Amino acid sequence: MEGFRVVLSMFIFCMSTYLLADLLINGFSFVVLAGCIAGFAAVRFLWPRNYREDSLWYEFLELVFDLPYKATALTLRFIGNLFRSKDGGIGLD
Repeated sequence: MEGFRVVLSMFIFCMSTYLLADLLINGFSFVVLAGCIAGFAAVRFLWPRNYREDSLWYEFLELVFDLPYKATALTLRFIGNLFRSKDGGIGLD
């Protein structure tokens, strides 16, 4: 079952990457953007966390598959912190 989840995650990641390239090449579309973000989020939650094999390939794939999700989450948190800030600027507290 875990092997199926890995293969499905790889397929969804490839499709989401294609949607991201399509978004950049053919112009902006909210539908394509939503599909891209939903695909990367699905890969994040579909990837098996406690895989039995300690393989360098699986660890590398996990790192590559987590990068778009973590970058999106970091960007949304940064924007949320900018609007939540009372002084309106970026502080070095």
